[in-house]
Amino acid sequence: MRRLSALFMASLMAFGAFAQDAGPELLSKKELFEKTDLFEPQSVFANREANIKLLKDYEANKAAYKPSQLLPVAVCYLTVNALPQSKEAFEAFLKTAPSNKRALRTLGTISLLTKDTEGAISYYKRSVAAGDERSNIFLGSAYLMSGKGDEIKAILPVLKKLAKDNLEAFNVVMLYSMRDPENRDKALMQETIAAADPKKLMESATPDGLSTALRIYLADKSVWTPPMLVVPARAAALMEVWLLSRQCYRDVLKAEPKNVLALRGMGLVEYRTGDVSSASNYVKQAFDNGDKDAAMDGLELFLLSGRKDLWDTYAPLVDKDKLNPQLRAGLVQYAVSHEGNPEIFYTAALGKGSDLLYKDEGVLKLLKEGIEKYSSDSRAKAVGDLVKKGMDGLKAGGKDKPSAK
Repeated sequence: MRRLSALFMASLMAFGAFAQDAGPELLSKKELFEKTDLFEPQSVFANREANIKLLKDYEANKAAYKPSQLLPVAVCYLTVNALPQSKEAFEAFLKTAPSNKRALRTLGTISLLTKDTEGAISYYKRSVAAGDERSNIFLGSAYLMSGKGDEIKAILPVLKKLAKDNLEAFNVVMLYSMRDPENRDKALMQETIAAADPKKLMESATPDGLSTALRIYLADKSVWTPPMLVVPARAAALMEVWLLSRQCYRDVLKAEPKNVLALRGMGLVEYRTGDVSSASNYVKQAFDNGDKDAAMDGLELFLLSGRKDLWDTYAPLVDKDKLNPQLRAGLVQYAVSHEGNPEIFYTAALGKGSDLLYKDEGVLKLLKEGIEKYSSDSRAKAVGDLVKKGMDGLKAGGKDKPSAK
Protein backbone atom coordinates (compact mmCIF):
# COMPACT_ATOMS: atom_id res chain seq x y z
CA MET A 1 0.00 0.00 0.00
CA ARG A 2 2.04 2.94 -1.23
CA ARG A 3 -0.68 5.51 -0.66
CA LEU A 4 -2.98 6.01 2.28
CA SER A 5 -6.39 4.44 2.04
CA ALA A 6 -9.44 6.66 1.59
CA LEU A 7 -10.68 4.83 4.66
CA PHE A 8 -8.52 7.15 6.73
CA MET A 9 -9.68 10.29 4.97
CA ALA A 10 -13.28 9.12 5.44
CA SER A 11 -12.62 8.57 9.13
CA LEU A 12 -11.62 12.20 9.52
CA MET A 13 -15.20 13.18 8.91
CA ALA A 14 -16.99 10.26 10.55
CA PHE A 15 -19.27 12.31 12.74
CA GLY A 16 -22.12 9.91 13.42
CA ALA A 17 -25.76 9.93 12.41
CA PHE A 18 -27.26 12.87 10.55
CA ALA A 19 -29.43 15.17 12.59
CA GLN A 20 -31.72 17.41 10.59
CA ASP A 21 -31.77 20.15 13.22
CA ALA A 22 -27.98 20.43 13.40
CA GLY A 23 -26.46 22.90 10.97
CA PRO A 24 -23.54 25.31 10.50
CA GLU A 25 -25.23 27.87 12.74
CA LEU A 26 -23.91 25.88 15.71
CA LEU A 27 -20.40 27.05 14.85
CA SER A 28 -21.35 30.57 15.88
CA LYS A 29 -22.48 29.46 19.36
CA LYS A 30 -19.25 29.08 21.31
CA GLU A 31 -21.20 28.64 24.53
CA LEU A 32 -22.30 25.22 23.23
CA PHE A 33 -18.86 23.97 22.15
CA GLU A 34 -18.37 21.88 25.29
CA LYS A 35 -21.51 19.88 24.44
CA THR A 36 -19.61 17.80 21.92
CA ASP A 37 -22.54 15.53 21.10
CA LEU A 38 -24.17 18.47 19.33
CA PHE A 39 -21.27 18.52 16.87
CA GLU A 40 -21.42 14.87 15.82
CA PRO A 41 -23.48 15.40 12.62
CA GLN A 42 -21.46 16.11 9.49
CA SER A 43 -24.09 18.70 8.57
CA VAL A 44 -22.67 21.04 11.23
CA PHE A 45 -19.49 21.39 9.16
CA ALA A 46 -21.10 21.36 5.71
CA ASN A 47 -20.66 25.10 5.08
CA ARG A 48 -17.04 26.00 4.31
CA GLU A 49 -17.60 29.70 4.94
CA ALA A 50 -18.97 28.99 8.44
CA ASN A 51 -15.94 26.81 9.20
CA ILE A 52 -13.52 29.50 8.02
CA LYS A 53 -15.36 32.18 9.99
CA LEU A 54 -14.89 30.16 13.18
CA LEU A 55 -11.20 29.61 12.44
CA LYS A 56 -10.65 33.33 11.88
CA ASP A 57 -12.25 34.12 15.21
CA TYR A 58 -10.24 31.40 16.95
CA GLU A 59 -6.92 32.55 15.48
CA ALA A 60 -7.67 36.14 16.50
CA ASN A 61 -8.86 35.22 20.01
CA LYS A 62 -7.25 31.92 21.08
CA ALA A 63 -7.25 32.93 24.73
CA ALA A 64 -11.03 33.20 24.62
CA TYR A 65 -11.40 29.47 23.92
CA LYS A 66 -11.08 26.93 26.72
CA PRO A 67 -9.41 23.61 25.80
CA SER A 68 -12.74 21.88 26.39
CA GLN A 69 -14.23 24.00 23.59
CA LEU A 70 -11.71 23.04 20.91
CA LEU A 71 -13.29 19.97 19.31
CA PRO A 72 -15.36 21.99 16.77
CA VAL A 73 -12.28 24.10 16.04
CA ALA A 74 -10.20 20.99 15.39
CA VAL A 75 -12.79 19.62 12.98
CA CYS A 76 -12.99 22.94 11.14
CA TYR A 77 -9.23 22.83 10.61
CA LEU A 78 -9.72 19.43 8.99
CA THR A 79 -12.17 20.90 6.50
CA VAL A 80 -9.46 23.23 5.23
CA ASN A 81 -6.84 20.44 5.32
CA ALA A 82 -4.80 22.15 8.04
CA LEU A 83 -3.60 18.93 9.67
CA PRO A 84 -0.96 20.34 12.08
CA GLN A 85 -3.40 22.89 13.48
CA SER A 86 -6.13 20.28 13.71
CA LYS A 87 -3.83 17.90 15.59
CA GLU A 88 -2.81 20.63 18.01
CA ALA A 89 -6.43 21.51 18.74
CA PHE A 90 -7.49 17.88 19.12
CA GLU A 91 -4.59 17.18 21.51
CA ALA A 92 -5.44 20.20 23.63
CA PHE A 93 -9.09 19.10 23.75
CA LEU A 94 -8.10 15.52 24.56
CA LYS A 95 -6.40 16.65 27.76
CA THR A 96 -9.85 17.65 29.02
CA ALA A 97 -11.57 14.50 27.69
CA PRO A 98 -8.93 11.74 27.47
CA SER A 99 -11.45 9.04 26.48
CA ASN A 100 -13.21 10.96 23.72
CA LYS A 101 -13.48 8.35 20.95
CA ARG A 102 -13.84 10.81 18.15
CA ALA A 103 -10.74 12.78 19.09
CA LEU A 104 -8.68 9.62 19.58
CA ARG A 105 -9.79 8.08 16.28
CA THR A 106 -9.18 11.26 14.35
CA LEU A 107 -5.77 11.81 15.90
CA GLY A 108 -4.90 8.28 14.81
CA THR A 109 -5.84 9.15 11.28
CA ILE A 110 -3.95 12.44 11.30
CA SER A 111 -0.91 10.56 12.59
CA LEU A 112 -1.12 8.15 9.66
CA LEU A 113 -1.52 10.96 7.18
CA THR A 114 1.62 12.57 8.61
CA LYS A 115 3.51 9.22 8.48
CA ASP A 116 3.55 8.65 12.23
CA THR A 117 2.50 5.00 12.13
CA GLU A 118 3.36 4.19 15.72
CA GLY A 119 1.43 7.22 16.92
CA ALA A 120 -1.55 6.16 14.83
CA ILE A 121 -1.53 2.65 16.28
CA SER A 122 -1.35 4.08 19.79
CA TYR A 123 -4.32 6.42 19.25
CA TYR A 124 -6.41 3.71 17.60
CA LYS A 125 -5.71 1.34 20.49
CA ARG A 126 -6.83 4.03 22.93
CA SER A 127 -9.97 4.61 20.89
CA VAL A 128 -10.76 0.89 20.93
CA ALA A 129 -10.16 0.80 24.68
CA ALA A 130 -12.60 3.72 25.04
CA GLY A 131 -15.29 1.62 23.36
CA ASP A 132 -15.00 2.67 19.73
CA GLU A 133 -15.43 -0.70 18.01
CA ARG A 134 -15.05 0.76 14.53
CA SER A 135 -11.50 1.89 15.32
CA ASN A 136 -10.51 -1.77 15.11
CA ILE A 137 -10.83 -1.40 11.33
CA PHE A 138 -8.41 1.54 11.27
CA LEU A 139 -6.10 -0.27 13.66
CA GLY A 140 -6.06 -3.33 11.42
CA SER A 141 -5.29 -1.19 8.37
CA ALA A 142 -2.50 0.56 10.27
CA TYR A 143 -1.00 -2.81 11.17
CA LEU A 144 -1.06 -3.88 7.52
CA MET A 145 0.45 -0.61 6.32
CA SER A 146 3.26 -0.81 8.86
CA GLY A 147 4.15 -4.43 8.08
CA LYS A 148 2.69 -5.71 11.35
CA GLY A 149 -0.12 -7.79 9.86
CA ASP A 150 0.35 -10.61 12.38
CA GLU A 151 -0.85 -8.24 15.11
CA ILE A 152 -4.33 -8.40 13.58
CA LYS A 153 -4.85 -11.85 15.11
CA ALA A 154 -5.72 -10.27 18.45
CA ILE A 155 -8.57 -8.22 16.96
CA LEU A 156 -9.65 -10.72 14.31
CA PRO A 157 -12.92 -11.77 16.04
CA VAL A 158 -14.29 -8.22 16.06
CA LEU A 159 -13.03 -7.56 12.52
CA LYS A 160 -14.81 -10.68 11.27
CA LYS A 161 -18.02 -9.41 12.83
CA LEU A 162 -17.62 -5.96 11.27
CA ALA A 163 -16.67 -7.51 7.90
CA LYS A 164 -20.21 -8.75 7.44
CA ASP A 165 -21.45 -5.29 6.47
CA ASN A 166 -18.40 -3.00 6.24
CA LEU A 167 -16.21 -3.18 3.15
CA GLU A 168 -13.12 -1.76 4.82
CA ALA A 169 -13.30 -4.37 7.58
CA PHE A 170 -13.91 -7.03 4.93
CA ASN A 171 -10.78 -5.89 3.06
CA VAL A 172 -8.66 -5.94 6.23
CA VAL A 173 -9.68 -9.53 7.04
CA MET A 174 -9.13 -10.66 3.46
CA LEU A 175 -5.70 -9.00 3.28
CA TYR A 176 -4.78 -10.55 6.62
CA SER A 177 -5.73 -13.98 5.25
CA MET A 178 -3.53 -13.33 2.18
CA ARG A 179 -0.51 -11.89 3.98
CA ASP A 180 1.52 -14.96 3.05
CA PRO A 181 1.09 -15.34 -0.75
CA GLU A 182 2.51 -18.86 -0.58
CA ASN A 183 0.14 -19.99 2.15
CA ARG A 184 -3.15 -18.10 1.98
CA ASP A 185 -5.75 -18.87 4.59
CA LYS A 186 -8.48 -19.89 2.13
CA ALA A 187 -10.72 -21.16 4.90
CA LEU A 188 -10.78 -17.69 6.46
CA MET A 189 -11.32 -16.08 3.05
CA GLN A 190 -14.28 -18.36 2.31
CA GLU A 191 -15.73 -17.85 5.78
CA THR A 192 -15.50 -14.07 5.41
CA ILE A 193 -17.09 -14.06 1.97
CA ALA A 194 -19.89 -16.41 3.01
CA ALA A 195 -20.79 -14.23 6.01
CA ALA A 196 -20.74 -10.90 4.14
CA ASP A 197 -23.85 -9.03 3.00
CA PRO A 198 -23.01 -7.67 -0.49
CA LYS A 199 -25.62 -4.92 -0.33
CA LYS A 200 -24.36 -3.59 2.99
CA LEU A 201 -20.76 -3.82 1.81
CA MET A 202 -21.67 -1.69 -1.20
CA GLU A 203 -23.47 0.84 0.99
CA SER A 204 -20.33 1.26 3.10
CA ALA A 205 -17.92 1.34 0.15
CA THR A 206 -15.46 4.10 -0.69
CA PRO A 207 -13.75 4.24 -4.10
CA ASP A 208 -10.46 3.23 -2.52
CA GLY A 209 -12.16 0.39 -0.66
CA LEU A 210 -13.64 -0.90 -3.90
CA SER A 211 -10.26 -0.68 -5.61
CA THR A 212 -8.73 -2.77 -2.82
CA ALA A 213 -11.55 -5.31 -3.08
CA LEU A 214 -10.89 -5.63 -6.81
CA ARG A 215 -7.21 -6.33 -6.19
CA ILE A 216 -8.18 -8.98 -3.66
CA TYR A 217 -10.57 -10.57 -6.17
CA LEU A 218 -7.98 -10.62 -8.94
CA ALA A 219 -5.42 -12.19 -6.60
CA ASP A 220 -7.69 -15.20 -5.98
CA LYS A 221 -11.01 -15.51 -7.83
CA SER A 222 -11.63 -19.07 -6.66
CA VAL A 223 -13.10 -18.19 -3.26
CA TRP A 224 -15.71 -15.69 -4.46
CA THR A 225 -19.36 -16.73 -4.54
CA PRO A 226 -21.68 -15.43 -7.31
CA PRO A 227 -23.65 -13.01 -5.07
CA MET A 228 -20.40 -11.42 -3.85
CA LEU A 229 -19.19 -10.74 -7.39
CA VAL A 230 -21.21 -7.51 -7.38
CA VAL A 231 -18.38 -5.99 -5.32
CA PRO A 232 -15.51 -6.51 -7.81
CA ALA A 233 -17.99 -5.81 -10.62
CA ARG A 234 -18.77 -2.38 -9.18
CA ALA A 235 -15.08 -1.76 -8.56
CA ALA A 236 -14.22 -2.65 -12.15
CA ALA A 237 -16.95 -0.31 -13.38
CA LEU A 238 -15.54 2.47 -11.20
CA MET A 239 -12.17 1.93 -12.88
CA GLU A 240 -13.89 1.73 -16.30
CA VAL A 241 -12.76 -1.85 -16.89
CA TRP A 242 -16.05 -2.58 -18.57
CA LEU A 243 -15.39 -6.08 -19.90
CA LEU A 244 -14.42 -7.37 -16.46
CA SER A 245 -17.36 -5.62 -14.84
CA ARG A 246 -19.79 -7.07 -17.39
CA GLN A 247 -18.41 -10.58 -16.93
CA CYS A 248 -18.75 -10.40 -13.14
CA TYR A 249 -22.31 -9.12 -13.38
CA ARG A 250 -23.21 -11.81 -15.90
CA ASP A 251 -21.84 -14.47 -13.56
CA VAL A 252 -24.06 -13.10 -10.80
CA LEU A 253 -27.15 -13.02 -13.01
CA LYS A 254 -26.50 -16.52 -14.30
CA ALA A 255 -26.81 -17.78 -10.73
CA GLU A 256 -29.38 -15.21 -9.54
CA PRO A 257 -31.38 -13.69 -12.46
CA LYS A 258 -33.29 -11.37 -10.12
CA ASN A 259 -30.28 -9.96 -8.28
CA VAL A 260 -31.12 -6.25 -8.29
CA LEU A 261 -27.58 -5.10 -7.50
CA ALA A 262 -26.32 -6.90 -10.59
CA LEU A 263 -29.24 -5.69 -12.72
CA ARG A 264 -28.60 -2.06 -11.78
CA GLY A 265 -24.88 -2.55 -12.27
CA MET A 266 -25.44 -3.95 -15.73
CA GLY A 267 -27.50 -0.89 -16.51
CA LEU A 268 -24.44 1.28 -15.91
CA VAL A 269 -22.16 -1.03 -17.90
CA GLU A 270 -24.53 -1.14 -20.86
CA TYR A 271 -24.89 2.63 -20.92
CA ARG A 272 -21.13 3.19 -20.75
CA THR A 273 -20.55 0.69 -23.54
CA GLY A 274 -23.07 2.41 -25.80
CA ASP A 275 -26.39 0.59 -25.48
CA VAL A 276 -28.89 2.92 -23.79
CA SER A 277 -31.91 0.72 -24.55
CA SER A 278 -30.25 -2.32 -22.99
CA ALA A 279 -29.25 -0.20 -19.98
CA SER A 280 -32.85 0.90 -19.50
CA ASN A 281 -34.02 -2.69 -19.79
CA TYR A 282 -31.76 -3.79 -16.93
CA VAL A 283 -32.80 -0.83 -14.77
CA LYS A 284 -36.48 -1.59 -15.36
CA GLN A 285 -35.91 -5.25 -14.45
CA ALA A 286 -34.36 -4.14 -11.16
CA PHE A 287 -37.38 -1.94 -10.48
CA ASP A 288 -39.82 -4.71 -11.37
CA ASN A 289 -37.97 -7.08 -9.05
CA GLY A 290 -38.57 -4.84 -6.07
CA ASP A 291 -35.81 -2.23 -6.03
CA LYS A 292 -37.87 0.93 -6.32
CA ASP A 293 -34.76 3.12 -6.04
CA ALA A 294 -33.74 1.78 -9.46
CA ALA A 295 -36.08 4.38 -10.91
CA MET A 296 -33.47 6.95 -9.89
CA ASP A 297 -31.04 5.17 -12.19
CA GLY A 298 -33.61 5.63 -14.94
CA LEU A 299 -33.69 9.39 -14.39
CA GLU A 300 -29.91 9.52 -14.35
CA LEU A 301 -29.94 7.57 -17.60
CA PHE A 302 -32.32 10.18 -18.99
CA LEU A 303 -29.93 12.99 -18.06
CA LEU A 304 -26.93 11.16 -19.46
CA SER A 305 -28.56 10.25 -22.75
CA GLY A 306 -30.97 13.14 -23.22
CA ARG A 307 -33.69 10.69 -24.29
CA LYS A 308 -37.01 12.20 -23.23
CA ASP A 309 -38.76 8.82 -23.43
CA LEU A 310 -36.72 7.74 -20.40
CA TRP A 311 -38.10 10.66 -18.41
CA ASP A 312 -41.59 9.61 -19.42
CA THR A 313 -40.85 6.04 -18.34
CA TYR A 314 -39.21 6.67 -14.97
CA ALA A 315 -40.60 9.97 -13.68
CA PRO A 316 -43.94 8.37 -12.68
CA LEU A 317 -42.04 5.61 -10.83
CA VAL A 318 -39.76 7.81 -8.75
CA ASP A 319 -40.40 8.87 -5.19
CA LYS A 320 -39.87 12.60 -5.73
CA ASP A 321 -38.95 13.13 -2.08
CA LYS A 322 -35.88 10.92 -2.58
CA LEU A 323 -34.36 12.93 -5.42
CA ASN A 324 -30.81 13.78 -4.34
CA PRO A 325 -29.39 17.31 -4.82
CA GLN A 326 -27.10 16.27 -7.68
CA LEU A 327 -29.98 14.74 -9.62
CA ARG A 328 -32.20 17.74 -8.91
CA ALA A 329 -29.49 20.11 -10.15
CA GLY A 330 -29.08 18.04 -13.31
CA LEU A 331 -32.81 18.15 -13.99
CA VAL A 332 -32.86 21.91 -13.46
CA GLN A 333 -30.00 22.33 -15.92
CA TYR A 334 -31.74 20.12 -18.50
CA ALA A 335 -35.02 22.03 -18.21
CA VAL A 336 -33.26 25.38 -18.56
CA SER A 337 -31.30 24.18 -21.61
CA HIS A 338 -34.25 22.51 -23.36
CA GLU A 339 -37.46 24.34 -24.17
CA GLY A 340 -40.86 23.09 -23.06
CA ASN A 341 -39.98 21.23 -19.87
CA PRO A 342 -41.71 23.01 -16.98
CA GLU A 343 -42.61 19.73 -15.25
CA ILE A 344 -38.98 18.64 -15.14
CA PHE A 345 -37.95 22.04 -13.82
CA TYR A 346 -40.52 22.30 -11.04
CA THR A 347 -40.20 18.64 -10.06
CA ALA A 348 -36.54 19.32 -9.35
CA ALA A 349 -36.92 22.80 -7.87
CA LEU A 350 -39.62 22.08 -5.29
CA GLY A 351 -40.34 19.48 -2.66
CA LYS A 352 -38.53 17.70 0.12
CA GLY A 353 -34.78 17.69 -0.40
CA SER A 354 -34.70 20.67 -2.76
CA ASP A 355 -33.46 23.11 -0.12
CA LEU A 356 -29.77 22.49 -0.87
CA LEU A 357 -30.23 23.80 -4.40
CA TYR A 358 -30.86 27.24 -2.97
CA LYS A 359 -27.51 27.31 -1.14
CA ASP A 360 -25.37 27.02 -4.26
CA GLU A 361 -24.66 30.16 -6.26
CA GLY A 362 -24.39 28.40 -9.61
CA VAL A 363 -27.63 26.47 -9.18
CA LEU A 364 -29.41 29.62 -8.00
CA LYS A 365 -28.53 31.28 -11.31
CA LEU A 366 -29.99 28.33 -13.19
CA LEU A 367 -33.14 28.42 -11.06
CA LYS A 368 -33.53 32.11 -11.84
CA GLU A 369 -33.27 31.35 -15.56
CA GLY A 370 -35.83 28.59 -15.16
CA ILE A 371 -38.33 30.91 -13.49
CA GLU A 372 -37.99 33.36 -16.36
CA LYS A 373 -38.40 30.56 -18.91
CA TYR A 374 -41.44 29.02 -17.19
CA SER A 375 -42.90 32.13 -15.57
CA SER A 376 -46.49 31.31 -16.56
CA ASP A 377 -46.50 28.21 -14.36
CA SER A 378 -48.36 28.55 -11.05
CA ARG A 379 -45.30 27.23 -9.19
CA ALA A 380 -43.04 30.06 -10.39
CA LYS A 381 -43.72 32.30 -7.40
CA ALA A 382 -42.78 29.61 -4.88
CA VAL A 383 -39.46 29.00 -6.60
CA GLY A 384 -38.90 32.74 -6.97
CA ASP A 385 -39.35 33.27 -3.24
CA LEU A 386 -36.86 30.50 -2.49
CA VAL A 387 -34.34 31.93 -4.96
CA LYS A 388 -34.57 35.35 -3.34
CA LYS A 389 -34.10 33.83 0.10
CA GLY A 390 -31.11 31.85 -1.15
CA MET A 391 -29.50 34.90 -2.75
CA ASP A 392 -29.98 36.90 0.45
CA GLY A 393 -28.36 34.08 2.43
CA LEU A 394 -25.32 34.04 0.17
CA LYS A 395 -24.91 37.81 0.48
CA ALA A 396 -25.16 37.60 4.27
CA GLY A 397 -22.60 34.76 4.37
CA GLY A 398 -19.99 36.68 2.42
CA LYS A 399 -17.11 35.23 0.41
CA ASP A 400 -14.38 34.84 3.04
CA LYS A 401 -11.23 33.00 2.04
CA PRO A 402 -9.40 30.50 4.28
CA SER A 403 -6.98 32.00 6.75
CA ALA A 404 -5.68 28.73 8.18
CA LYS A 405 -2.09 28.11 7.28
